Amino acid sequence: MLKTKVKDLISGYGVPKGTRLLCAVSGGIDSMVMLHLLNEMNYECVVAHCNFKLRGEESDGDEQFVRDACAKLYVPCHVNTFDTHKYADETGLSIQMAARKLRYDWFFELAEKENCQYVALAHNSDDQVETAILNIIRGTGIRGVSGMKPLAGKLFRPLIEVSRADISQISADDGIAFHNDSTNATTKYARNKVRHLVMPLLEEINVAAKDNILRSISYFADTEKIMNDYVRRAKELAVTYDNDMMRIDVEKIKQTAAPATILFEILIGEGVHKPLAGEAICLLDSQTGRKCEMDGIVITRNREYIEVRKSLADDAEAEVSISAIGELKKYGFEISFAYCDDDFVYDRNPHVAYIDVKKLKFPLTLRRWRFGDKFMPLGMKGMRKLSDFFKDEKLSQAEKNDVRIIESDGKIVWVVGMRIDERFKFDKDTKEVYVLKVLA
Repeated sequence: MLKTKVKDLISGYGVPKGTRLLCAVSGGIDSMVMLHLLNEMNYECVVAHCNFKLRGEESDGDEQFVRDACAKLYVPCHVNTFDTHKYADETGLSIQMAARKLRYDWFFELAEKENCQYVALAHNSDDQVETAILNIIRGTGIRGVSGMKPLAGKLFRPLIEVSRADISQISADDGIAFHNDSTNATTKYARNKVRHLVMPLLEEINVAAKDNILRSISYFADTEKIMNDYVRRAKELAVTYDNDMMRIDVEKIKQTAAPATILFEILIGEGVHKPLAGEAICLLDSQTGRKCEMDGIVITRNREYIEVRKSLADDAEAEVSISAIGELKKYGFEISFAYCDDDFVYDRNPHVAYIDVKKLKFPLTLRRWRFGDKFMPLGMKGMRKLSDFFKDEKLSQAEKNDVRIIESDGKIVWVVGMRIDERFKFDKDTKEVYVLKVLA
């Protein structure tokens, strides 16, 4: 049976039954089938629906439909209404990109608030093919054509290997109602052009075009793994860290099979945005003193090295020592003290941190983040690079530049306004906590 096959596929991704999931549900066929399947499989579903106010009454109708569907399934439903046009005007983004940023920012914020381990998205294998074609056109390289992964950070795509046709069949078999987005039929947007114009032409050339593209995506995904392993080994040989600077040995990079690509991958892996990383490739063969700079990051050729550092010339408080907790007030923090008794109330706001008093060692350090920084995010057991954490959190380069760190005895205590370190959290043995709140 088709549905059983799809459920087996979802189970194979390793997300245990009972996991609390934030399900992004638009009301369309993909997200409605996803919600029904996950609910039937005994995942603990919480629904998030975005009303972007882009289609007038149709948008409001989608919202009410999702609310009613959740009520019938006894699933909690959260709705956020956005002024997408206003946000696009303010940021200079296209309507599509503005809507994307608004929804992902909210999804991650809501998942944290609702204690959901993953955000479930209803991308399917047809979306996978369309995305690969668009990324080839955009010139994104191997990463762009290696496909969306079933699990990527906090994102879970349970239907990524299921075709649109199979999703439609499950909907018909089980009588799963859904709403059609009228804009899906237009060719105004690039993805719709690929869906309605490009794919039919490719299938005229070869009826197996879709399957062949999916097979190629799988090959590229394996190739990306090989490349990442090669880059990791090259990085171990060529890269060192010195406080706020990353130093790359040019000669060791040049000994690799593809020096320009290796340098580019090392840089973007450390949070350098792609335009600057691409520009910095010229430093492999440049004279000492040449530099590339963008958004507060400076990359310089210095003799046999390429040096990468954040520009902190205008930041008088790049690093300060805090000898007593109250001193943080001078740097935009509100400080209070609490006993972990029956009256203790925990606020899940990421701008508030609860730190076990006994786990802190003074002096503390308040500083900007650095290349190579690692911490153990709350709820995790292993260490994670801040650059990877920022990628999961979808931070822009400007947002990354503003991130501050509180450090104790060489360990990150709090990525301010985002996440505390697991090693400093309060637990069942905690008697007293410092409550730190970052002020806007």
